[in-house]
Amino acid sequence: MELYHLKTFVMVAEEGHLTRAADRLFTSQPAISAHIKALEEELRVTLFHRTPKGMQLTHEGEQLLPRAQQVLEASGLFIQAARSMQDELVGELKVALNNDAEFLKLPAMHHYLAQHYPRLALNFLAGMTETNIHNVRVGRVDGAFTSGPIDDRQIEVLPLAEVDLCIAAPAQWQDRMFASDIEQLMRLPWVYTTPNCAYFHAAQRIFAEHDCQPEKMLSSDHEDTLHSMVKAAVGIGVVRKDIALKYQDEGHFSIAPIDLPTVSLDFIYLKKRANDPVIRAFREALQAIWQLDPSKMPQQKAG
Repeated sequence: MELYHLKTFVMVAEEGHLTRAADRLFTSQPAISAHIKALEEELRVTLFHRTPKGMQLTHEGEQLLPRAQQVLEASGLFIQAARSMQDELVGELKVALNNDAEFLKLPAMHHYLAQHYPRLALNFLAGMTETNIHNVRVGRVDGAFTSGPIDDRQIEVLPLAEVDLCIAAPAQWQDRMFASDIEQLMRLPWVYTTPNCAYFHAAQRIFAEHDCQPEKMLSSDHEDTLHSMVKAAVGIGVVRKDIALKYQDEGHFSIAPIDLPTVSLDFIYLKKRANDPVIRAFREALQAIWQLDPSKMPQQKAG
């Protein structure tokens, strides 16, 4: 029995679908099917029912799944222990982003890690808060930048900063932005981010407080698209205040005199990986670059 057979078993059980499991494992559906077939033949047990809706665990599969997960977790801890014995950290780290590189201080992060851990390979992947949380949870990435509250006992949250938001409008709508009544702003066309973005939820809280909803023109997962649409007078939208001020200075934006709640910027990872050397290295870099208070850092487990 190979570890990759067990990993495939767990992935298919979690996804309930061969294609999605193949995507997570960066392989093909026939390869996934072959792994499951080989494991079932070796164990002499049927692990899944193949149904039109996907892969459903058999009774035997349900009983064996927790044991397979325990084996994989033990294997991960074994690798972590071996890495910690190395004089020089060697490894790879996949980090999902939710903002631009400059705002997340990625150049400084890269320089710090290149100086202190030159053999640690970094992979930065574009994402959004909600998808980043899911990808950390299922192991597609090692860690991620997110915004807004997270209620998941499996995930460790490292707070980095509070981000100011504002309602931005095209510069030519400046006269309409002096209204401090948010209900008047609701009558204007809006450009939305999607629920995958924490800024969407921050705006929704304001709308709920005033018992109103704006007219929506379009929505986009990409902040650059939102900025371009506001510049082009398609509508108004919620953006980071530092970006809005920059575009206001350039003559592209005007800003509504409405206070919005801040939203947190955090780095997250699985709690069970707190002692993984690559996670510890990235935490160290975050602490140095973001000048985090050590007393407010999540405490690592001994051992």
